[in-house]
Amino acid sequence: MRSSTRLVTATAAALLCAGALSACGPDDSGQDGGKTAAPAPTGTAAPTGAPATGGSTSKPDAKGGIPAKAWMDTKSIPMDETYHFAPLAANAKPVTGAVGFKGMELCHSPLPKDEEYLFTEGTAKAKASVGFGGDRWTAQQTLFFWGDPTHSSGNGQSVGAIKDALTAAVKDCAKSAPGATVKVGNAADAPYFAATVTVPQADGSTTTLHEYVVNAGGTVSELSVWATAKGGAQPKDAWKAPDDKYVGTGMTSALCEALPGCY
Repeated sequence: MRSSTRLVTATAAALLCAGALSACGPDDSGQDGGKTAAPAPTGTAAPTGAPATGGSTSKPDAKGGIPAKAWMDTKSIPMDETYHFAPLAANAKPVTGAVGFKGMELCHSPLPKDEEYLFTEGTAKAKASVGFGGDRWTAQQTLFFWGDPTHSSGNGQSVGAIKDALTAAVKDCAKSAPGATVKVGNAADAPYFAATVTVPQADGSTTTLHEYVVNAGGTVSELSVWATAKGGAQPKDAWKAPDDKYVGTGMTSALCEALPGCY
């Protein structure tokens, strides 16, 4: 009788233990819901290519895609005070082939001769757009992680060359887009590039672009905020932006938190 009682008691305890493990096991899906980290919902994990990091403090190498935390906090984006932009990570899409930067696209600037490979190779590239389009402002961030420069100095040199080519294309916009005007806003020794560009369009409208570029570690980041107004009119909503330095810091801090190679 005692033997039977022990068997029943042990069986019940095992069932209770299994139930507790099922109900109380660790939840791997929880992420910080703040705007700084801008985690993508389950449905956006594939577009951003963000690898699951769990509780690890090590930074991913982005071979699976750009991590969600690499996208800047929308509070650092000009016009967010008015528009309250959606998180960039939730709208991110991977880029295949040559990465297209908005500044070069708007200025009709071709890829640098003999350096096209810089824009097609690398580890991961993606872009995210938020906003309204037309004569209201659209914001787009493009991220290109070439590789960890602590493993190869060539990775850091590559993103430096990409940044130089992009900023040169914006500075020389009037050469490739007739009628364009460019005003550079940063000091020569600033760790970021900032410029305001206006480009006449074929239909008589004008696109106004606010361009920001940084490179940190093995990553180059472009933030473009633009609107297109017809007939010489101004964008519908008046431009509101924090200092260029604040925007650049917001871009860099997210990269350094999420990707290796910042020093």
